[in-house]
Parts: sequence; C-alpha cells; structure tokens
Amino acid sequence: MAAAVFARDVKLAFRSGGGWFHALFFFAVFAALSAIAIGPERAALAAAGPAVAWLALAFSLQFAATGAFDQDLADGALRALAAEQPSLLPYWGAKAGVLLVLSAAPMIAAAPVVLVMFGAGPQAGFAVALLMLIGAPALAFIALLTAALAAGLRAGGLLASVIAAPFAAPVLVFGVSAAKITIETGAAWPPESLILAALSLFMAATTPAFAVAALRISLE
Repeated sequence: MAAAVFARDVKLAFRSGGGWFHALFFFAVFAALSAIAIGPERAALAAAGPAVAWLALAFSLQFAATGAFDQDLADGALRALAAEQPSLLPYWGAKAGVLLVLSAAPMIAAAPVVLVMFGAGPQAGFAVALLMLIGAPALAFIALLTAALAAGLRAGGLLASVIAAPFAAPVLVFGVSAAKITIETGAAWPPESLILAALSLFMAATTPAFAVAALRISLE
C-alpha cells in the first residue's frame, strides 16, 4: 500500500502543474525577503543566515504538509484504506516519504546557495546543508502530525502552524546553534548534530501513532 500511495502522490504532484515546486519557491522567497529586510551589512547577514535558513525550512515544510490528507478525506480514499487495511502506518509512511523527497530534499539542495547569499563560504554552506539533512525529518514528521490533527477542519493550515510551533522549537534552536558553530569554526559535526539526529529519531518513533489516531478520529 505504501508504494502505491507514494507513486500516486508523486504523479499527482507533477501533474498538478508544479505543486511539488511550491515549497522550494516559498523557501527561496522567504530567504530573499529576509535578506532584504536585514539590509546590506555583511556582518548582520552572516549572523542571521543560519536562523533564516532553518526558519525557511520549517515554514516551507509546514506549508507543503498543509492539507496533505484533506483530498483523501474528501474523496473517500482514506476511509476505504482504513476499512481495508489493518493499519494506516504504511499510508502515513508514504506521505512522509513524499514530503521528504519532493519538498525537503530540494530545499536542502538549495540551502548552500542561500547561505552563500548570507555571506557563508561554499564549504560551510554544504556543511550546514548536511546538518539540515539530519534535522529535516523531525520537522517533516511534526508538519505531518499537525496536518493530521487539523485534517478536514476549516482554517486547518493556521491551526497546524500554531500546534507545530512548540514541537519545532527544539529542532530550530539546536539546528541554528549547530549551523553557527559550523560556519564560525568549520566543524562539520558539532555536538548539536547528535541532538538533531536524536530529535529526528524521536519524532519518527512517536509521531506516526498520534497522526494515525488523529486520522481515524477525523473519519468518525
């Protein structure tokens, strides 16, 4: 089931006229507008670069995950899967895979360019992108959990953003801290990278059960 849902969502993303591109576009626009707001001073840009990159990643993943389950709820596909399958965990796994491959991966690939725009060197930009690769799963799992909690609700996107904020805060704090250390010292794997990995593993272990429970409640 997971492979079928993953393949279907990937095809729909490319057939919808660039829906898969929206998160990357939001990421780039957020970073560019932040640079304009900060101003041309190189020291200020360099200091803000890590925070801007991580915030852009978190907001873009939340934006990409908004309504991830709404179409399946509306057309009855989710209800049919829930009736036919003993568990919705494979379905959730497919949704997580789509979010990571189509949204997180392009943004992480673009992160070095954004960081260079903020004054970081190319090598530091790639090192920070690796840190984002470690922390992005945690943000993606949080985004999908909040999307499941808000599934089928009016103004669900706003509600999901409010719910996600306290869960995403630790990832952003340690992600920004690790990025700053990497840029300033050149350390590829600061201690904070281990905490990012732990947060991603923790979210991978805990969020699926809550997300599936939320989806089943939305079907009642």
